[in-house]
Amino acid sequence: MVEFKKDLRIQEKKEKKLRIKFDFILLSSVILISLFGILMIYSATRFSLPGEVDDPQYYMKRQALFFGIGLALLLLTQLIDYRKLKKYWLLIFGVNIVFLISVLLFGYEVHGSKSWLDLKFTSVQPSEFSKIFMVISVAAVLSRWRGEKESKTGFKKVFFSLLISFITIILIMLEPDYGTSLIFFLTYIGMLFISGANFLYFLGILILTLGGLVFGFKIGLIKQYHLDRLLVLIKPEVEKEGIGYNLFQSKLAIGSGELWGKGLFLGKQTNLNYVPEHHTDFIFSVIGEELGFFGALLAIILLTIIIWRCFYVSSVASDRFGSLVSGGVGFIILSQVFINIGMTIGIMPIIGVPLPFLSYGGSNLISVFLGIGIVENVYARREMRRDYEIAYQEFY
Repeated sequence: MVEFKKDLRIQEKKEKKLRIKFDFILLSSVILISLFGILMIYSATRFSLPGEVDDPQYYMKRQALFFGIGLALLLLTQLIDYRKLKKYWLLIFGVNIVFLISVLLFGYEVHGSKSWLDLKFTSVQPSEFSKIFMVISVAAVLSRWRGEKESKTGFKKVFFSLLISFITIILIMLEPDYGTSLIFFLTYIGMLFISGANFLYFLGILILTLGGLVFGFKIGLIKQYHLDRLLVLIKPEVEKEGIGYNLFQSKLAIGSGELWGKGLFLGKQTNLNYVPEHHTDFIFSVIGEELGFFGALLAIILLTIIIWRCFYVSSVASDRFGSLVSGGVGFIILSQVFINIGMTIGIMPIIGVPLPFLSYGGSNLISVFLGIGIVENVYARREMRRDYEIAYQEFY
């Protein structure tokens, strides 16, 4: 017993020394693309100011502030062992649900979705932080009940994790915010894949999802204009001045940039406000027009590195919970990147999904920094799994 306590003290001292140990490839990529995003937001809003503002640097300053807050939060997350989050997953899930219900009761509407809460000094979009909360909750459930076979995710795990995801997605669809709902769904499916779930569970979830979509259309939760967006995807030439306008202008802007772009601050489609929401959902169109193919390629490479490192950390995590959380954050970023870039070039419907680290918005930027902070936390503790913790998890 004395020897055990002595070994434990030695191990704790080692943990304190190794507590702050970053994946510098991930961290440097996140910082670089965030700074790149601040520059592109300034370029997008310098001459065509959205909203009732008159300061050409307004959006750049705000995004720089969000970047600072996000970076500080990332650093602060390193002071807490991520494994403690598993113990409080139910509380985290409860807070998540309270926030989402608060939006439905007290939120205000932007672009047809009641997604924002006014905190007087600023506004916040809870669904962005909800992504991280859901990932933690689902990861905690999928890493419980270790009495099951190590490589197996049984019915109990699938049922409770699906219930968590289902409740969250329904609350977000009621806003309605279908783009964010899709991100949640894809993230959950990705985490289920990482957990090693049987193919039959995926098939069952697919059938339930299709049935839910049909039911949603029947009761009016899914409306005709949502189907119109799919029509534009299939026939982009339809109503260039109507439902197809956004996609037409986005593709025109990206295509006109050619290889090297028109130059920073010189995007005609951007400066003349032809591309809608050019500082948020369509920031990639601005990059394509002003910096061309190679500028867009640089953004994609940096985003790919970030996604790759999230999945790398997932593969080397010291425990199943850390692996699932890191993979979940990776799937959040991957699905947002694919959908956002896809909708600007016409391979995905336009559903209002921001581009991580690049689109203007405090809630989105700070939430992804929180996610990256947790991934860095998992990386720092990837070699710190103690023997008694492994034994404890067998009975958890």
